[in-house]
Amino acid sequence: MSTPPSVAAAEVLVEAGTADAIAAAVAACPAVNSLHGGGLRRTATYLPGRMVEGVHVDEDRVRVSVVAVQEVPVGVVAEQIRAAVAPLVPGRAVDVHIADLHLTEPSPATPPA
Repeated sequence: MSTPPSVAAAEVLVEAGTADAIAAAVAACPAVNSLHGGGLRRTATYLPGRMVEGVHVDEDRVRVSVVAVQEVPVGVVAEQIRAAVAPLVPGRAVDVHIADLHLTEPSPATPPA
């Protein structure tokens, strides 16, 4: 037995709204430079005609993958993200993956060999 089309369409709209709201909340965190779609194991919510990169919504948990700001402790990044996302997905765990660091200071020059 399959789900009626009207119910399935409504579920996609709810999922799209939730994924978009999560992406906006995460992007607004001061310790986050950007969302990150991932490498071999992508973190994304696939929707008709588009995807929300860096956010994957399941029934019991949400995965978020980000590029963090330089010099912000990992625990602070995760804390900010969880605080921003938790009200949007009550009762779900929020897993945070820091995929990369955005370096704001240039790397020191490599000494000549």
